[in-house]
Amino acid sequence: MPAVHKVTVFCEDFDEHPSEDFIWVKAWLKKWGESVLVADYSTGGWEHLWDVSGPREAIEEIPERLLCGSDWAGFS
Repeated sequence: MPAVHKVTVFCEDFDEHPSEDFIWVKAWLKKWGESVLVADYSTGGWEHLWDVSGPREAIEEIPERLLCGSDWAGFS
């Protein structure tokens, strides 16, 4: 069984139109489909956080600027 990696993804979305980062995350989730599990999603309106787990290949595609520390990811 392949190793599962956990990260927290964060992006901001200030406008009424989705930000490029938000669009990227949504496309990434669609691309990886059921290979990536969204354990939690939260939004404060302009900020979006996803706790996700998936194969190393999927997680390595996430730009570093979108990663943030969290208990879920194992670092704060």
